[in-house]
Amino acid sequence: MSQNARYKAFYAKQMDDRIEEFVMREELVMLTAAELDVDNCRPRDFPEPRRVYAWIRYPSKAVRVQAHAVSYTRTAVKIRFMEPLIKIHREGWVWLSAVTPASSEPGK
Repeated sequence: MSQNARYKAFYAKQMDDRIEEFVMREELVMLTAAELDVDNCRPRDFPEPRRVYAWIRYPSKAVRVQAHAVSYTRTAVKIRFMEPLIKIHREGWVWLSAVTPASSEPGK
């Protein structure tokens, strides 16, 4: 069987586009140690990770993602999530006001 040149060119372009998107992507912006102020606001772990929605920031936009809250302080929440642009698992701190609980009802 011979290979179709159109498919080969199509998939080669798709791969080139993904590589370019990965190389040119903006870096995710999470809270810094100074913003967390761990000396005055000690983090506590949740007994079980909690399903939440959280806003994550890039330099030019914000994206709402499904995540799991794993730790918290008075002002911030540590989340684990799948970064939407590059499909890898990430973890970081966001402001408490950027997080809302996910519905506990199935299908919502």
